[in-house]
Amino acid sequence: MDKFLCVLGIFDEQTQRVLGEYQQAILSQGFTGRQTMGIPFHVTLGTFGLDRREALLKELDQLSMEPIEVFFNHIGLFQGQEVLFLAPDVNRELLALKEAFSDEQGWTAHTTMLIDSRENTHRGLDILGERFRRFSGRIQRAALYEFFPSKKLGERILT
Repeated sequence: MDKFLCVLGIFDEQTQRVLGEYQQAILSQGFTGRQTMGIPFHVTLGTFGLDRREALLKELDQLSMEPIEVFFNHIGLFQGQEVLFLAPDVNRELLALKEAFSDEQGWTAHTTMLIDSRENTHRGLDILGERFRRFSGRIQRAALYEFFPSKKLGERILT
């Protein structure tokens, strides 16, 4: 797989804990999945080729936005029902953050919980569905990552 770049909207520590508890409820049942572990929970704001590295770092450095409050109301599946995610409602501020980096159409704000076979994500959905309650969170940072392996290239705290 070729390397690529992603700009991520990263959640604050409290939201990290809540999302971690939901994911742990799934993983504690023996699932491992193929989702990227070891990076903070986030919303991907855009995916780019390596040739955009310097431009994205500059855009990140010039970013001037306040932290964004989001409300998680949804559980979803996509990509052949192999990706299980929690999704925040998209508000003006989240959309503006995404559009600061990308004008990609068909974007879905989501935070991945599990990438696995359809059968396993459906089982994960049952586990998550029993526990999930609407909650609010905050996007506190934007960061540029290179994949794979994952490597943080730059970050901006939203103030």
